[in-house]
Amino acid sequence: MLILPAIDLLDGRCVRLRQGRFDDVTLYSDDPVAVARGFVEQGAEALHVVDLEGARLGKAKNLEWIYRIRKGVPVFLQVGGGIRTFALATRLLHGGIDRVVCATVAAEDPRLLARLLERYGPDYVAAGLDLREGRAVVRGWESESTRSLDDLLSDLRELGARWVVCTDVTRDGTQAGPGPDAAQRLVAEGFQVIVAGGIATLEHVARLRELGAAGCIIGSALYEGTLRLSDALECARAG
Repeated sequence: MLILPAIDLLDGRCVRLRQGRFDDVTLYSDDPVAVARGFVEQGAEALHVVDLEGARLGKAKNLEWIYRIRKGVPVFLQVGGGIRTFALATRLLHGGIDRVVCATVAAEDPRLLARLLERYGPDYVAAGLDLREGRAVVRGWESESTRSLDDLLSDLRELGARWVVCTDVTRDGTQAGPGPDAAQRLVAEGFQVIVAGGIATLEHVARLRELGAAGCIIGSALYEGTLRLSDALECARAG
């Protein structure tokens, strides 16, 4: 199972939001590139970078920092946040980003997701599934999708999506542990699932590994020292 340390960008700074709320921000660093290098020095083989302002506004706001991170580290880079046009996804993938994550598009514009999957392939374009109490939320987690989870999953299967980044919004930034229900269902349906939200202990990592998750994203626990990256990496490889 892959461990992806999270780097969430807000106004060029590395931050974390609690439960996705922009009024509950913790600042961790003014130098996201240094943070990325630090994770790589500790053994990270992949990073998950999110343009928080992009997610909220629907257009890229931290591209300069994303490219600086790309130039600064030689590992797999997965990027999400506000990727709602073919042009932006193309710009990122042609700029060296290894995988883009489209959440609002997956819920609201399946034709665009289909076009991206057809053009770049299912390993380069992941669907984002951000859930609050079982309902998908979109546009920076500030709106709730009108579509049911069943409908969304049916679309993803039909479109040939392979990778799904599944975030439990209510647990994100809380270190309360991941919500296993949605992830378990996605794994059972054959998706390669990367789980985010609340992961803070080796027990959490082991639980997701045993569940069959392909990866997990860890944020606050790494920044606050609750969990050491080296221990998480060792646990993820134990299976």
